[in-house]
Amino acid sequence: MKKLVIFDLDGTLVDSEDFIVWSFIEAARATGVEVDPVLVADSIGMPLDDIVERVFLSRGVPRRVVEDFIEVRRRIVRENWRRMVKLFPDVVPALNALRDMGFSMAVASSSVVERIMDFLEYFGVLGYFTYISGVKPGLRGKPEPDVILDVLEHAGFKPLDAVYVGDREVDCFAALNAGVDFVLVDRGRGRRVVSECKPVGRVNSLLELPIILKRL
Repeated sequence: MKKLVIFDLDGTLVDSEDFIVWSFIEAARATGVEVDPVLVADSIGMPLDDIVERVFLSRGVPRRVVEDFIEVRRRIVRENWRRMVKLFPDVVPALNALRDMGFSMAVASSSVVERIMDFLEYFGVLGYFTYISGVKPGLRGKPEPDVILDVLEHAGFKPLDAVYVGDREVDCFAALNAGVDFVLVDRGRGRRVVSECKPVGRVNSLLELPIILKRL
């Protein structure tokens, strides 16, 4: 039986994806650049630098303009996330159930640790997690396995002891690269996980996790 459940953040614990896309659109409007909201949405789960590369730099947008965009977006996010980002309603009941079952829990995200901590503390769930891992110098974001491996190292578990729970293909590949089983949370956005990265389980709600975990 697994001992450690590692969660993705955006789209898994917090309902933030529409906000992320909106923040790109607003910052692009303010700085006079064009942005493809579909490409932004498809890139969520990657580090911000990788999203910016896909959305802007690969199209030849000058780096100076991109740097202005990043600064404006940072302000927009800081001023608006508390009123626009929500905790999914299944999170607290699921975390309580997993804690009662004796699981350790952690978070591994392509966001910076400060942002992850701010979100979890604001929503009152930080205390459920024994370790938080995010992008920082020396730790790459998903699909690289670094943030998941960082959790394993600091929490003292082996890959076979853990399962990673996320909602995107990039989460699946990060888990695969870390040697950790992956459970897909399908919240009805119509995403598919490619055939070479198959989850060991698929749930529509985090409340279904205890059933899946008993089988692993």
